[in-house]
Amino acid sequence: MTPNIHHIIRQHVGLLVRCIDRLYLHAYMPKLQTSGGLCHFLDTHLGHPIPSPALFKPMHDRFVDAVHAFATPRDSADPV
Repeated sequence: MTPNIHHIIRQHVGLLVRCIDRLYLHAYMPKLQTSGGLCHFLDTHLGHPIPSPALFKPMHDRFVDAVHAFATPRDSADPV
């Protein structure tokens, strides 16, 4: 039997619901678990040859903005 995507990632991806309005996705990315892999990602993917924690803030902000842009028109509950 050829494994499908479910069988391949089921040990690496989990969905955790802590609250009805909070969802977390934890993904295992082995190449980003080492300093060398992280430096390689920052250099080749983002184009920054000098690694710095400051490079993650813009990615974080874009992600948060995208989640808000996605969720806002779908929000049917009153704000708390």
